[in-house]
Order: sequence, then structure tokens, then C-alpha cells
Amino acid sequence: MTQQGTGRGGPGHAAAGQKRTDGDASARLWLRLFLLTLLGAVLASTMMLPWKVLALVLALFALGAGVVALVKAIGAKLPRLVLVATSLGLAATLFLVTGIGASVLLWRVTQTYEDCMSRALTLEAQGQCEDGLRDLDGLSG
Repeated sequence: MTQQGTGRGGPGHAAAGQKRTDGDASARLWLRLFLLTLLGAVLASTMMLPWKVLALVLALFALGAGVVALVKAIGAKLPRLVLVATSLGLAATLFLVTGIGASVLLWRVTQTYEDCMSRALTLEAQGQCEDGLRDLDGLSG
């Protein structure tokens, strides 16, 4: 009588192979989710102010998904290039969260700048809008 699961091709071996495949699939799913939410955050960050809040939410979600994806990619032993690319994506996401967070935090300044730029027809007028942004116009009232 032979025991099942102890040989090389037995059920125990298949389960171990299946577990690794599930880990790869899970890591790849989180990587896709990270990339899609990062792309959505970048696109939403170019919109006017009320929509920048959506960009901030997407960027924060992308940051969390990126951390999970990196941990799962390390656990699934994905290629080093994937790990480096995910790490760079996380750094870019952190930079994006900081920028969008500052725009949302300085709501009045951002709104004043966006209103000014929507009315600016010349380069000189756009320069005045940028000067106003540097001087934080809208912050004091």
C-alpha cells in the first residue's frame, strides 16, 4: 500500500504549487490595482478644485495598495525589476499625495490661482497668477 501525498507528484506537491500560483495571482492583482489607482489619481489631479479631493483619495488608496502589492510581490518572489518599479511607483505616489494634499490644504490659495488662470489670456497675466500663487494670495481673506 502506498501513501498519497508523500511522493513527488502527489496531492501535497500540487497544493504547494497551487499556493505559489495563488500568491503570484494575488500580487499581480494588487499591482494592477496600484497602477490603475495611481493613474486615476494623476488624471484627477489635473482637474479643478473640487475634483482634487477625489485625486487625493485615489492617491491615498494607491499608496496603500502599493504597499500591499510590494509586500505580496516580495512574498511571491517576483522578479527584482517588479520590486524596483513598485518601489519607484510608491515614491512617486508619496510625492503626488504631498502635492495634492498641499493643494487641498491650501484650498483658498489654489482656488484663487485656478480662477486667475482661467481668466488669464496673456503670458503676462499668467505670470501675475503665478506670482500670486507664490505670495499665497487668497490665504489672508
